Amino acid sequence: MFKKVLYNTGAQTLGKIVTASATLLITLIIGRSLGPALFGEFTKIFVYVGYFYVLVDFGLNSIFVKESQDKNTSNLFKSLLGLRLVLATQLTLLAIIISFFLPYDAQTLTGFSPLVKTGIIIASLTILTQALFATGSAFFQKNLRYDLSAVATILGSMVMVAITFILFFKTRLLLPYIFVYVIGGATYTAASYYLIWRKFRQNLRPTYELNQLKTLLSLSWPIGIALVLNLLYFRIDVLILANFRESAEVGLYGLGYQFFQAGLAVPIFFANALYPILARQYSQKSSEFKKTIKTWSVYLFLFSLALTVFLIAISYLIPVLYDVRFAGSATALRILSIGMPAFFMSALIWHLLIIYGRQKLLIYIYAIGAVFNLISNLILIPRFGYLAAATTTVVSEILILVLLLGALKGINFSKRS
Repeated sequence: MFKKVLYNTGAQTLGKIVTASATLLITLIIGRSLGPALFGEFTKIFVYVGYFYVLVDFGLNSIFVKESQDKNTSNLFKSLLGLRLVLATQLTLLAIIISFFLPYDAQTLTGFSPLVKTGIIIASLTILTQALFATGSAFFQKNLRYDLSAVATILGSMVMVAITFILFFKTRLLLPYIFVYVIGGATYTAASYYLIWRKFRQNLRPTYELNQLKTLLSLSWPIGIALVLNLLYFRIDVLILANFRESAEVGLYGLGYQFFQAGLAVPIFFANALYPILARQYSQKSSEFKKTIKTWSVYLFLFSLALTVFLIAISYLIPVLYDVRFAGSATALRILSIGMPAFFMSALIWHLLIIYGRQKLLIYIYAIGAVFNLISNLILIPRFGYLAAATTTVVSEILILVLLLGALKGINFSKRS
């Protein structure tokens, strides 16, 4: 079991090292090409579209992995694929329609400019590719073949880097860089499905079997709502920044957050690799279940401390690598890094609540976090700007961790009594 977790975490980590390096290289090129103001516009586009990534995810992967322990994986996968295609198509259209109504103040240059709205229309195509890739990732997770997922993402990242390099010498415009993400998304999605077909001979034709669709949605909706609330408290700060501060400040925060977000993938990888094993141990009433939780809680905490130190060290290189204009991004990253241990532990407890069948608790926990984060940012961002956004993110995640621990303790207490 230990080797399986390490292998799959290692495969994900290797893939993420390559893709994160590619992402940071791409942002380096885009940041140097566009400067803080246009990079702020770039950040607004993908934060907005990111909300629809979460909606199309809707917690379906976790339910697929859990349900496929007892059901026909092939048929359930085809149902998941069909459901995701319907959701992605509807959400892509919704994202485009809503973008026309986003506010913009031409005098203060705050909000969502016509350029940003055009970028959103282009970037909305990635909602489809993200939905398909997430579905493929669920299949890899169920079969503990994260190495294949890593191959697909690495290939997509290489294509994106190559196109970005070409654009750097050809243009200083924003919109061509948005197309890079559309092409990259199509590449890693195509690679994922080729590997699923090649290695597993899985039928890739989506199905729409009503009972299975109902099962997936009825079990996933609490996780989906919790994910939306999670993103609201996690990234609402950028939308508030966009409406109260200039695009340059959004760009400073957005760049620092790119580094932090790359680090956040690590606890998610560990939790994803552990989840199928813990779910199986729990369903089999294995005595190893609690031992596995305790052991990996310690490992995750130690990894989080190491990553915190690493990110703080990296922050000092930002003004050198990017531009002295991005010096503020380094400060934002140092603040965000302090919250890394809380994010690590939250990722594990999130999955434990799903295993216990208490995913509805996630709604209440993340609703509290979202309300706290929203109120704090509305009060602090107009006065203190992006540094307030970074600080509020850390405090909010600590609050979430405390609430998750309380929920987990309550479940364990009820099981003993």
